Amino acid sequence: MDITKDSKVSEIISAYPGAVMVFKRNGFFALMARLPKGTKDDTTLGAACAQQGADVGKLIQDIQAICQSPQSASCGHAAADTGEIVINKKMKTSEVTDRYPAAKTVFTKHFGAGCFTCPAFGTEDLAFACMMHNTNVDQFVKECIEAVKKEREAEGAS
Repeated sequence: MDITKDSKVSEIISAYPGAVMVFKRNGFFALMARLPKGTKDDTTLGAACAQQGADVGKLIQDIQAICQSPQSASCGHAAADTGEIVINKKMKTSEVTDRYPAAKTVFTKHFGAGCFTCPAFGTEDLAFACMMHNTNVDQFVKECIEAVKKEREAEGAS
């Protein structure tokens, strides 16, 4: 998909789910809150940037950079799934929960149930989130990996 100022934000998100992270990092919290996955909306990227006071060219570059990276499975690219669980403290919170839904239980345990509706969710990496919640990041990552392993074992048993 060619991303321009006339592209609809909902279509960008549909084509590149990882773009949500870019929008949130750039302060588009209200727009992302009203555009849950699959929602159609006529808001163009240019109109959203004008309303937010953001540079449309820079936002397009940011979206393309994250979504054209071969490592970015969350952007809709068909990355080879090796089955390896990759979670580290530099990953964004939403990246972890999007890729490994089982990790949500660990987030809730340490950060509370409101974690997923916090405007900062998805904009911060695990290290920062853990620091803000006085949680040991290495232990948190370990617990996330264990939760994913348990889920996979349960799926394999059924």
